[in-house]
Amino acid sequence: MSRPARIRDDAPKREKFDFQKMKAAAANKDPAVRKQAFIEYFERFAEFPSYLFDNEQKIDDRLLETMQDLLKDPETSKEMHKGITDLLERLAS
Repeated sequence: MSRPARIRDDAPKREKFDFQKMKAAAANKDPAVRKQAFIEYFERFAEFPSYLFDNEQKIDDRLLETMQDLLKDPETSKEMHKGITDLLERLAS
């Protein structure tokens, strides 16, 4: 008796997460590059990475600017708005 054929998943495989690449993009001087990095991270992990910056004394300026850009963007989903609010509340305390 033969084994049943494996069903192939034709969905494209997700690219392996490259932490160093994402970290470099998230810290980029270009606000558009940073914004895209955070969008991609959120879409993959459903959260925003605050650990990329030193937020101990205050919220990092680049992180805050990126979160404000996302809040102003009409394309930003409700889920992302909630994620941004959660992140900013967590860092403010």
